[in-house]
Amino acid sequence: MGAGPTEGSENHFGLNAPLPATYLLAYDAEHRGCRRLVDWIRRRDRNGLVVAFPFQNAELVRVAPELAGLPQAGEVHGFDTRTREIRSGAGLMASLFRRLPRWRWMAPLATLPPVASMLFALLRPKMK
Repeated sequence: MGAGPTEGSENHFGLNAPLPATYLLAYDAEHRGCRRLVDWIRRRDRNGLVVAFPFQNAELVRVAPELAGLPQAGEVHGFDTRTREIRSGAGLMASLFRRLPRWRWMAPLATLPPVASMLFALLRPKMK
């Protein structure tokens, strides 16, 4: 009779929402900062919802043609496999946190630009 949330609905903060679709994380495997962010995500992705794929792999464009032509050097782009939406830099932090069970509470905070920028800078410092 509709007492609980419906499929695809979210509560006020999105914390009780169903798990989102697989997220493709395309990154520069030659950039230490990008690898650091990917390693941090992999250690926390207990549901296997984030798949890291280096730009250097020629198969990336076949898997996600939407990523073709985007800047690659020192970059990280997130690609939602259901909506086909691309996010990059600090803008992808909320999408990543939503896929990490113990970090999901950070997703609403990561939608705030200053917080997202700070988190992104902490997790992926600019280094070669």
